[in-house]
Amino acid sequence: QHQAEDVVTVASKFKQRYECRLPPAAVWRQPDPEEEAQLYNGSGVAELLRPMAAAPCLVKTKDWWTYEFCYGKHIQQYHVEESEIKGDILFLGYYQSAFDWDDETAKASKQHRLKRYHSQSYVNGSRCDLTGRAREAEVRFLCEEGAGDYIARVDEPQSCSYVLTVHTTRICHHPFLRPPAGAAPQPILCQPALSPAQYVQYVRAQVCE
Repeated sequence: QHQAEDVVTVASKFKQRYECRLPPAAVWRQPDPEEEAQLYNGSGVAELLRPMAAAPCLVKTKDWWTYEFCYGKHIQQYHVEESEIKGDILFLGYYQSAFDWDDETAKASKQHRLKRYHSQSYVNGSRCDLTGRAREAEVRFLCEEGAGDYIARVDEPQSCSYVLTVHTTRICHHPFLRPPAGAAPQPILCQPALSPAQYVQYVRAQVCE
């Protein structure tokens, strides 16, 4: 068990010893998300995000394409000119499933916990000419304090397989998805450490005063 403040003695290249006090933040153990989750009695991730189903679909334009994400329904891709859709509307997938935080197999992967995101799978989209298979997408939800819901980025790591990253405030209260505490630099206070002889001189000087 650490004390609120630790004292460390160091020696400089000039043979002078110093006594340094570490700030409390340097010695306190950061709370473990797993322990926090056991104490957490709020809504689950799915419940926190459920209001998005009744909210307007999220839209993001990237280069030629506009992407439209309707929570729990589907993801579309189309081209817009002069506020009108031009050409075909492609479906990147229809909602299939969401990451289950209580599933033992899911717990074993730990990727979602390490990167602090929740995900949903969307499948059976429009046929891809390059692969001959249906388009599919993963939507990743990340906490962003003070923000609304918005599509932060759209990636296509493989042909016709997409990853949409959605930032939202809704999940920020959940211990698994809350951003880790910032590690701001903390000052370390040092002062010369007195030898026994120096300490005697110091005490005598105090008595004389």
